[in-house]
Amino acid sequence: MKIAALTGWTREQRSVVIASFLGWTLDAFDFFLLVFVLKDIAQEFNTAISKVTFAILLTSRCDRSEPFSSGAPPTGGGGGPR
Repeated sequence: MKIAALTGWTREQRSVVIASFLGWTLDAFDFFLLVFVLKDIAQEFNTAISKVTFAILLTSRCDRSEPFSSGAPPTGGGGGPR
């Protein structure tokens, strides 16, 4: 199967794109699997499903800011006072 966008790329470049896509897909898949076990998680911790989903939401939002959690300032052209 040929994909027009991938023609002219080296084998290594195609492999990187495919690996990235598969990694992203598996990451989304494991998060999707949580939907099927929310009730069991809530029962295990004796809490409401809404509280479990809120905790997952908070966790997923924190993952997105991870590059800044190391204490290093974000790079870029911030124009704040000096």
